[in-house]
Amino acid sequence: MIDPKKVTDYKRNEWQLQEFLLYCICVAGKKSEIESPKVRSFCLDPRFGFNLLPFDFIRKSLAVYSCEEDGLMQALKKHKIAPYQQRYNSFVDVVRLLDKDQYGLTRVTLEELQEVRGISTKTSRFFLTHSREDFDEPVLDTHILRFLKDEGHDVPDSTPQNPKIYAEIAKIFSSIAQAQKKSVTDLDLEVWTKYSYGLTNS
Repeated sequence: MIDPKKVTDYKRNEWQLQEFLLYCICVAGKKSEIESPKVRSFCLDPRFGFNLLPFDFIRKSLAVYSCEEDGLMQALKKHKIAPYQQRYNSFVDVVRLLDKDQYGLTRVTLEELQEVRGISTKTSRFFLTHSREDFDEPVLDTHILRFLKDEGHDVPDSTPQNPKIYAEIAKIFSSIAQAQKKSVTDLDLEVWTKYSYGLTNS
């Protein structure tokens, strides 16, 4: 199960990467502690047997139909992964757009991730930042924006959707990390922990 306080892991295998991506999609706008066990139970659903990759489970679920809905929608409701239609759209896209070569998610690009409905500029960077060591860009969530405001910077309250504005704010955060002799990922996690739980990593 994904530990919201320790999301950085550069050694995930393909099963773990797939679970982490589904987690990244599901925690957007939600409490991570609540969504994490839901995602784990979804990925371990025994309906089609054990040892399936999460994406394989999604694909097999899509092939099952009842009078009113297919197996994927049934699984989302079973594990309470809501809002159901939005998550359904995202899960369909991940198996159709991202699961297409032998390298799986180990080489997926920012642009490919953002083709998936429900994966925003922020979510795509969150996935890569915490699963790939050579990706060191800030994830401009509300915690980082609050941190930058507290540091005296004029930034918006919510994640900017304009790429130019996003890049300008990201550069500010990267400069702070550099000044503190930390990676962007380390400072990101430190800020997230402090503003979420009122404590910092030691």
